[in-house]
Amino acid sequence: MFKRFVNGIVFGSGFAIAFIFIAYIGLQVVIPTLINSSNKTPEFNNVKSAEVIEQDASSTLKMTTDTNFNLYKNSRAKMEVPQSGGILSIASVNTPAGNKYPSTYQLWITESEFWQIKTTEQNVEIEQLEYPNVLPIDAVDVTMRKQAGYAMSTMTINSEAVASLKMGKGSWHDQDMNGKTKITEEGVVFIQPNKF
Repeated sequence: MFKRFVNGIVFGSGFAIAFIFIAYIGLQVVIPTLINSSNKTPEFNNVKSAEVIEQDASSTLKMTTDTNFNLYKNSRAKMEVPQSGGILSIASVNTPAGNKYPSTYQLWITESEFWQIKTTEQNVEIEQLEYPNVLPIDAVDVTMRKQAGYAMSTMTINSEAVASLKMGKGSWHDQDMNGKTKITEEGVVFIQPNKF
C-alpha cells in the first residue's frame, strides 16, 4: 500500500514537472513567435512616390480647443473623422537591416478619401484605397490588421492641424511623437519617423 502511494507521488511529480516545462516553453517561445509573426509586409498595387510639403522648422502649431469636436461619439468610444480632418493610424513593419529609419505602414482616412502610406527610410509612397461603406475607424482597424498586424497608434487629426501642415508649419502632435507629422500634395497626412 505504501509502495503504491510513493509511486503515485512520483508519477504526479513527473506529470507536474512536464506540465510546467511545456507551459514555460509555450510562454517563452511559442506565444512570442506568434505575436512577432503578425508583422507583415503590406501589399501595394498602384503605388506612387509622394510629394511632401516641407515644414518650416521654427514653427509648430499649438494645441487649441475645438468645442465642435468630440473625440468619442457615444459610450461605444468609437473615433470619428473630424470635419476637414481625419484619422491616422501607424504600425511598424519589417525594416531591412542597415536602415537608419524604421519602416512604417500607415492609414489616413477623411470624410471622403482613404489612403495607405508606406515609409521606407526617407521615401514615402501612397496609394488611394476604395472608400469603405462601414464606419471609418472600423475600416482602419480591419485594413491595418490585414496589412500590417496591429497599429501602434491611432489618432484624430483636426482641421486646424491639417491646415497648418498644408502651410508648411508643424503640428502640436510632434511634441509627443518620435517623428514628424507631414502632409503630401494630395492632402495625405502621415508620420515621418525619426532615426533609430
